[in-house]
This record gives sequence, structure tokens and C-alpha cells, in this order.
Amino acid sequence: MRKGQLSTRSTHSKNPVELWGLTGGVASGKSAAAGFFAEFGIPVIDADQIVRELSAPGGAAHKLLVERFGTAERKEIRELVFQDPAARKDLEAIIHPLVQAETLNRIQLLAGFHPGKRIPVIYEAALLVETGRYQSMDGLIVVDCPREVRKARLIARSGHSPELAEQILNSQASEEERRAAATYLLQNSGSLEQLREGVKRFISERGWLK
Repeated sequence: MRKGQLSTRSTHSKNPVELWGLTGGVASGKSAAAGFFAEFGIPVIDADQIVRELSAPGGAAHKLLVERFGTAERKEIRELVFQDPAARKDLEAIIHPLVQAETLNRIQLLAGFHPGKRIPVIYEAALLVETGRYQSMDGLIVVDCPREVRKARLIARSGHSPELAEQILNSQASEEERRAAATYLLQNSGSLEQLREGVKRFISERGWLK
């Protein structure tokens, strides 16, 4: 395992968890897919939720964010870092180690709840391909959705300008890069019910369906 990557082995259990990354470009529908995995009884660790908790008042990152950016508000920081590469590096230096530590803790706790079993765990995160973290996992699920559809969703849900939406899209891996890294592609250019069926099909193929 390379430095900075997630290990699937728990210190609370002799058996590793089966850790699968779940990613996709911004507004691809990966959070919806994660919700369906949870619906079918598969534990999900949400990296974005961890960031929200860390950034909230009292969270481990809150004071550091305010000291560096003058705010811990996610939208304000996002608009800043996509215009300033140095600010983005500072944000990553604050957030990534804290997210890493909390993620490993949650993996260990999940394994501890199921001693003697190798349980599947989904790790939902936006930048698994960009950071290379997926390479230490058992597999990578990519939610695939056309760029123009994602751009329209991003503008509609976040109120970003088309220019900022384009900057956000350009800061991430391309569709081709994510597809090349994927162990499994989940298509999300249709309805939510079709996405749910895709998740169910994957779980059934893996033998995880209870």
C-alpha cells in the first residue's frame, strides 16, 4: 500500500473488509447510487459527509479552515479554491489527512462489528481516480454520466455560474480516465429507478444481496 492510500485491513479483525470505491464526476449521481447500496444493506462510508462533519463548528478542520480562508462555508471555499490553485493545495493539506484518519477508523469499526467475516464496504468519494486512492481498494465502481448532463445538474442544484461549473468539471478526471480506472461502470443517463436496478444487479453479481 502506498502512503496516503486506504488499507482494507482492520486492526479490530483478523479478516479484511472488501472495500470498493464508488466515484463519478460531479453531479453524476454517485450519492444516489450510494443511497441504493445502503438500501440493500451494504455499509457506505461517505467521504463528503466526513468533510462536512470535520468542517462544522467543533469539527477538527473548522478552526484551521477559518484561519486559512476566513470561513468554513463550503460554497465560499469551493469558489475560492477553483480560482486559486495555491488555496486548493492548502485546502487539501488541511482536509485530506483528517478524512483519511476518520475513514480508517470507520472501516475498523465496521470490521469490528462483524468479527470473522469479510464484509463488503462502499467508500463514496469524488476524487478517487485523481488521487490514485482507488488502487489500494478491492475494486472501483464508477457512476458514468455524460458531461453536459452533469454540468446542467450542477448549475441547477448549486446555483453556480456556467463558467464556475466548467472550472469544476475541468478540475476533475475526464470521463475517459474514470472509465479506464473502473472495475465496474454504473450507467446513470436514465432514471433513478434504472440506477437502482444497476446497483442491485452489481450487488447480486458480487453475491452480496441478502
